[in-house]
Amino acid sequence: MGDGITITGGYTAAETDTMRRAAGALRDAAGRLDDARLDAARARAALRTGEVPWAGAVVPWSGTEVWTTRWGADAFAAVGAALDDVAAADGAVLRAAGALESLALAVLRAARLYDDHDGIAVRLLDAAVPAGIQVLAAELGRFVPPWAGGGDGRSAVASVAGAASWAFDGAAHAQRGGGLRVEEVTRGTVDGRPDQPLPDLAAPGSVEGALGMLEVPNKAGDGVMAVQRIGDGPDARYVVLLPGTQDWNVVGDGAGDFANPRDLTSDLDLVGGRASDYTDEAAEALARVVPEGASVVVVGHSLGGIAATRVVTNPVLRRRYRFTGLVTAGAPSGGIRVPDDTLTLNVENARELVSALDPGPDPPGPRHVVVHASGEDDVVRQALDGAPYGGGTHGLAVHAAVLAEARTRHDPALDRALAELDTSLGAGTPGAATRTWYFRGQRGGAAVVAPGRATSDDGGAEVSVGATPARPPR
Repeated sequence: MGDGITITGGYTAAETDTMRRAAGALRDAAGRLDDARLDAARARAALRTGEVPWAGAVVPWSGTEVWTTRWGADAFAAVGAALDDVAAADGAVLRAAGALESLALAVLRAARLYDDHDGIAVRLLDAAVPAGIQVLAAELGRFVPPWAGGGDGRSAVASVAGAASWAFDGAAHAQRGGGLRVEEVTRGTVDGRPDQPLPDLAAPGSVEGALGMLEVPNKAGDGVMAVQRIGDGPDARYVVLLPGTQDWNVVGDGAGDFANPRDLTSDLDLVGGRASDYTDEAAEALARVVPEGASVVVVGHSLGGIAATRVVTNPVLRRRYRFTGLVTAGAPSGGIRVPDDTLTLNVENARELVSALDPGPDPPGPRHVVVHASGEDDVVRQALDGAPYGGGTHGLAVHAAVLAEARTRHDPALDRALAELDTSLGAGTPGAATRTWYFRGQRGGAAVVAPGRATSDDGGAEVSVGATPARPPR
């Protein structure tokens, strides 16, 4: 079975120095054993000749003298047995020294493998952007005005997206006005049936479980996202579920009413590094139900993934909440540096184009793990169902299957990341109390001023920061 899954980042990069130090210690131990063998060889020579040094004395006028004793005839049998013991010990020491040296070499090879593996994977991910997109972006980037956004030099893709989002924002404001209304909803579409009570979801218990839970708000209605609380009291943890794009509005003929913030406008805003109504909706939902200082894991797919990344990197929101985890699936979130105190996991596959719209390469690090599937693995191929592009390859089920297969590889960095994220998502506490809130964002009408609205991921100009709205009873 071809191995089409690449895992990069995590603690492996940081641990290679430790591995090299360990290899040095092993080699030092092997050297000490060689010294011991030299001492054993001297003892063996003394036993053979019968000249054993018993004592030495420093005589000022004659230097050091060593007195020796020769074996008597009756001692040769015992000497022969001793020689056999010394020879056996020498063989054991030789084998131990060889084993230590081999182990040291193996550790060094492993360190080099980790380093090379990470470097190759990063180059593969950099090359994943289709050439056509890059050529188009390079051509169009020359015509992007500096005020359109995305002009920070990161990539032509970001610049083009910034210009397009500026045009889409104008169309949206012309039709809906500039306000964003966010309301809590309790009813929506469930299992294909409209106007049903939205479920209070059980704790996901794993990253794959959280990805699967995204389907609930995704299908509940236009502009719906969810926030879940796991546990009670000050130790409660929160999970924010941000599904992907629902509307593909088109500028020109006025197609689309631009009411739903989960649309192409928000996609372009976020890829272009501009403020987005979808991230404003998420910030408003956080302000309503999550206490300041609480632990929060944000999970997003596609548009929701890049929105999740912008949320956890927003400096205002980071002062309010402890973003302990970020999970994205099929999201163009590369090039956005996430602080190390937020454990980040990106899941991608090469047979869908959305991840390839990254404004830059994924930056794996000690707290940032990327799982990338080429589609060549048998399990992944089955999940992709043979479709080269489109919704099937971009769907949540495919990304969950990629992660589930990657989990079976027991990569040390991924294992550590999943253990920490799974715990935050309720693993080990299946009976924990939960509550789920659903929010719907809609452009137009009475506006909310979302806390943490910002134009970029790098601490850029904050457009507005409003007071935290009153929270409903929890």
